[in-house]
Amino acid sequence: MRQEEAGGAPADMHGTISSKLRQFYNAVQDEGIPDRFMDLLERLDAAEKASGTVRDMKDNAR
Repeated sequence: MRQEEAGGAPADMHGTISSKLRQFYNAVQDEGIPDRFMDLLERLDAAEKASGTVRDMKDNAR
């Protein structure tokens, strides 16, 4: 009989899900940033500098 956790699912199921999520995250992390996206970010930076509205990311956190 498999031991169940508080949520009612078998303990080994949580390990399997965790492992699969970790594999997916690592695969996404290994993908490069598309050139088109990098170009867009560079244009955004240039537009912000030109308008004088450059802000730190922490200024947007609310």
